[in-house]
Amino acid sequence: MTRLTRLLLIAVIAVVVAAYLAFSHLLTIDERPSLLMLALGVTPLTVMALLAAWHSRMRWTALTLLAVLAMTVQLYLEDLRNHVNWLYFMQHAGTMTLLAITFGSTLGRGDADALCSRVTSLMLVGPADPVYMRYTWKVTLIWTVYFISSAVVSVGLFFYGPLAIWSYFANLLTPVIVGLMFVIEYLVRVRVLPDRPHFSIAQTIKAYRSYEQR
Repeated sequence: MTRLTRLLLIAVIAVVVAAYLAFSHLLTIDERPSLLMLALGVTPLTVMALLAAWHSRMRWTALTLLAVLAMTVQLYLEDLRNHVNWLYFMQHAGTMTLLAITFGSTLGRGDADALCSRVTSLMLVGPADPVYMRYTWKVTLIWTVYFISSAVVSVGLFFYGPLAIWSYFANLLTPVIVGLMFVIEYLVRVRVLPDRPHFSIAQTIKAYRSYEQR
């Protein structure tokens, strides 16, 4: 793939993601959207939630929670259509919770067993460096804390704040925060571990996908 092709691909992906986020925000504040709009809106994060649940150490607990959520949606589909913000709320808060479980459940079995440590090990050529593994354990902890905090903020804003503010947070601000965390973590890693291997955000995402497929 040439540099120009890669840049064009990145641009297309950025446009698609931005369009989806804007669509999600508009759908959330729509009083009665069509079922097609509803299906289009929830599909991407539903897939992400399933993948996160499948690769969690608490796989069957997470999948059971998703199954209960799916049955609840089916039983109260018309009510949810009239209150689509509830569906988006369950999707956002549920995804944050499942990701917190996915990351947090790997923290208790040593530095090298943390999720970020495993992903990093896939990118290393030689054996894992204990210092590096300790750092990636801390990164896993930070992501866990973020996902828990995001879920708590989501609940607080949804029940005690204006719907539009919650929608901005869940549909527009959350992806920005995640992107900034990737950038900040990379800059911190380069500074505190200058002599260790450093991987780009794209390499990290690719390695995480490889980890999910194992």
